[in-house]
Amino acid sequence: MTDATTATRYANALVGVAAGDAWGYQVEFTQYANMPSYPVAPPPKLWRISDDTQMTFAVHDALVDVDDIDDIDAVTAALTARFQEWKASPQNYRAPGRTCMGSLTNLAAGARWYEKDGAITSAGCGAVMRLVPTAFADDAHWLGLTALQALITHNHPRAVTSALLLADAVRNAPARAGNLLIFAMAEAAALYDGTSAWLEDSYLRRVLAPLTDDVAGYLVAGLDDRVTDALTAALTAQREIRGLDPVEYGDPCFGIGQGWESATAVALALLVADQATGPNAPLTPADGLGWAATSNGDSDSIASMAGALIGAASSEPFFWTSTAGLDLKFERRYAKALTLAARSQVSAGGAARTAKKVAAGPV
Repeated sequence: MTDATTATRYANALVGVAAGDAWGYQVEFTQYANMPSYPVAPPPKLWRISDDTQMTFAVHDALVDVDDIDDIDAVTAALTARFQEWKASPQNYRAPGRTCMGSLTNLAAGARWYEKDGAITSAGCGAVMRLVPTAFADDAHWLGLTALQALITHNHPRAVTSALLLADAVRNAPARAGNLLIFAMAEAAALYDGTSAWLEDSYLRRVLAPLTDDVAGYLVAGLDDRVTDALTAALTAQREIRGLDPVEYGDPCFGIGQGWESATAVALALLVADQATGPNAPLTPADGLGWAATSNGDSDSIASMAGALIGAASSEPFFWTSTAGLDLKFERRYAKALTLAARSQVSAGGAARTAKKVAAGPV
């Protein structure tokens, strides 16, 4: 994925992560009944991002750091180093995930992610919120990279399967706009019946080798552990919301889950993005972020992933400001990081191999 259109989509996806993150971070731990407005308004002045965006930048920078993306040990070391840098950063005070922090403590003590005392066995949302850079990697590596960035902190089949489904949606967002949930269900069906091309992916097989040689069984175990149920519930919600605006429908989490773990987080992001992309979308992109943020669950992560999908669906430069009409005023260091990312050229080696690192100092 190396063309200018893809580079623009990548920039739009990253800005979507940051915009959704900042919008939802305002009310991350606020119950739906106590929201300041319905939907929640965008940040009035400064758009303050949280760990979702910080860790996305960490993944981006890790892929830039690696000379040979085919070297799994080198990629693992780069991702781990960037995650550890994030963990130790003085900017890491914005509700970081307990699983991420605990796993990184274990790895700092010398454990490998796949060892018993390594990455925590958890399917938390941290495994999926940061994956945009791996979703834009080349055909030979995106699946394995997406799985690896999840596994380093979340050693769980549900986390991996959810991450692959979200990365697939981000990767193919222009062609699937408005139908993201349907395509995710189709890929799940292909995994169940053994016809998915993912099962023949050699790089994914190598990433999973420390855990299993049964890739199909591993991914199906993830599907069976809430992923298929969450997607099905989101499709039900999609039917029920037709003809309504978000205020009338209410909490997007209703009947699906709150998005604190990977399966429901991905299902909710796909649901929101389906309402804000494609021909005759019922929501504008900005309204989509507002609805995602006005949730009873993990508002910033749901909105950040929805923002990634909505942004990835557009190849219009500066989509979020020129087309969606948002007045984005990020903190200076993160605005700089996004500007550098927007100038990156996506290449076969990784998400931004020819780019400068996007982090303006440790994130």
